[in-house]
Amino acid sequence: MAKLSEKQKELINLELERSRLNREKSVLILNKALFLYFCFLFVGVIGFVNGYITPTYLNILIVLALIALIIGIFPYISVMYKEEKKLDKLISIVKRGGK
Repeated sequence: MAKLSEKQKELINLELERSRLNREKSVLILNKALFLYFCFLFVGVIGFVNGYITPTYLNILIVLALIALIIGIFPYISVMYKEEKKLDKLISIVKRGGK
């Protein structure tokens, strides 16, 4: 099994850092989507209980909340899937010794 050169080690470290950044960005998007989801629900429930909005508008707000959540989940899932594949590839490269 061949040793990894310093250049290969640095490239792997840079790839890992890029992977961390991508994951962090996707987590931020998910957090914003969850926040928006709960804001829609909070406004809808409070408005409905106090009589400011009708049941139709409450349903619209609930649907918009679900759409915001779904839109936030898709990038998170896709980035995590891609990064998992990339990390598996890096692990196999390191196990082979850089070949």
